[in-house]
Amino acid sequence: MFEALGFATLFEVILVGLVFWAVFNESKFIAFEKRIMAYIRRRRFRVIKSESVKGGYIYSVDK
Repeated sequence: MFEALGFATLFEVILVGLVFWAVFNESKFIAFEKRIMAYIRRRRFRVIKSESVKGGYIYSVDK
């Protein structure tokens, strides 16, 4: 039980530290968010090989 409490407290301290860092380094934080969103968008697209399309590839979104 004490390990779980210690882990939760450590997580909260790290979270508060990240919030303070984000306040003082807003431009870096926004750039980090954009990189995460671009990574998520890239993973959503699936490449399908096609002979009927010039270039041979179709990009499809998984839903």
